[in-house]
Order: sequence, then C-alpha cells, then structure tokens
Amino acid sequence: MLELLASDPDRGFSLSEIARLLHISHGTCHAIVTTLAARQWIVRDRHSGGYSWGPALAALTRPVNKQAFRPELQRLSDTVGMQVILGARQGPTVVVTDTVGESLAAPQVSVGFRMPIVAPFCREFVAEAGEQVRREWLGGLGAPSPRLRRRLSAVLDEVRSRGYAIERMSREYVRVYSALQALAAEGEPDEITARLASAFADLTVVDYLPGELDPAEHRVANVAAAIHDTDGTVTMSVGASPFATLTPAEVSDLGAAVRETATRIESLWAARKDPA
Repeated sequence: MLELLASDPDRGFSLSEIARLLHISHGTCHAIVTTLAARQWIVRDRHSGGYSWGPALAALTRPVNKQAFRPELQRLSDTVGMQVILGARQGPTVVVTDTVGESLAAPQVSVGFRMPIVAPFCREFVAEAGEQVRREWLGGLGAPSPRLRRRLSAVLDEVRSRGYAIERMSREYVRVYSALQALAAEGEPDEITARLASAFADLTVVDYLPGELDPAEHRVANVAAAIHDTDGTVTMSVGASPFATLTPAEVSDLGAAVRETATRIESLWAARKDPA
C-alpha cells in the first residue's frame, strides 16, 4: 500500500481505488488504512477523502541515536538554567528521548513521556506542514468554533515565522498536561484525548500572536523549536521549560537560544554520514 501511495505522492487515493489496485477486499483495505492513518504513516484529506503519504514516514527513513545530541542539550541547559527536552516524532505522538537539567517549578519530564500530536499541542511539528496536515491536526478537535480555528491557524503561521512555539503557563495547562501524560501512556490518542485537548483550547489562549508579548511580564511554561532532518521534514523538537514569569525580552532571548540549539542539532545530524 505504501508503495502504491509513493508512486504518486501528490495524489490522494480513495479507499475504493486502493482496494481495487491492490486486489484486496474493501474491509481489509479499510482496516489497513485505519491503522496506518492512526500512526500518521498516511493521511486522509477530509475534503476529498483521499489517502496519501504521511509525515511520520520521514522519521523512519533515517534513525538516529538521540543521545548523540546531549552536548547541545547540555549547552542550552547551562545557558538558560532550566530543563531542556528533546522529543522525537513516533506516529501520532512525540516521545521524549533525552532530557538535561531541571526547572525547580516545573513537573519533571522523563525519557519516555509521550505527548499526542493533537491541536493545540505540538505546534512546532505542524507549523511548516502543508494545508492537508494542518487540517488533520485541527480536525483532531472535532468541530472547533470559527474563532478557535482562526486563532490556531494564525498561531501556526506565527510559529512558522518566529521559529518557535510558546506555551503559556496556567493552572489549566498544568492539569491538562498531567492528564495527557496519563492518557498517552495508555496508548494511541483517542476520543477522550481529543476532547480534553479541545476543552483546553476553548478555555485558554494558545501561544502568542504579534503584539501579545508587549505587556511587561508573561507566565511561560515551555518554548520549543522544530528540528528538521536532512530532507527538511520536522521529525524532532527541542524545548526549554522555564515555568516562570518572563519579560518579553527574556522570552525572545529564550526562543532565540532554543532555535539556535535546533539549528546546531540539524547541522550535527546532516554531518553524520551513517545512521546511529
């Protein structure tokens, strides 16, 4: 099936087409595409219903020893004085593969922690993606209000332009973060996960748009930047977790430091001649 989709990666194949071309039953085809789509190895266009290659496949093309980047994580942690986290995409989740340092006010995040890639979370993984992937990410909320849809679309544009995502720190964020951690540990994101993420998005203001960082201080939980593989696909991210009140200048400096670390890791990755 993946070979079929790879034969024309810009095309969306309908379920009936896939079943006919592969000479399998409709039921068997449906079961296979459901499994592949759940892990985002393929994606379904909500408008046409067609299936095409998904972003998770890129993570399988060049495995890498994530601890090879620990010196860069340590450098960042020493510079900003807080916990630094490296996360890698695995299907529909981001799994923490390495951490360095600690933030006194932040819940400690350990290797193996999983965060489901559902709106409004993991924005750095979808901000640079095409419209189809963005629609899939937003579609995880079910039927978001027009106001929320506009907000999240604008936020993705800002994350892409700015180079990093900012999580506002709030009581709701801490509670939902803990709940998502428990749900993700049980398996793939499900309807409960989507509803929880949707409720959080409705109850809070997600990220910052231009002008919203102008006031004097901001309570910030996390700042994260995307890490691209050699093909330009976002397959990892690096984040720093202050869980503290910061000035606009401090937020900007932290974002720049995180973004620089992401760039350094990309350079190290590109320089590796063989997978680890």
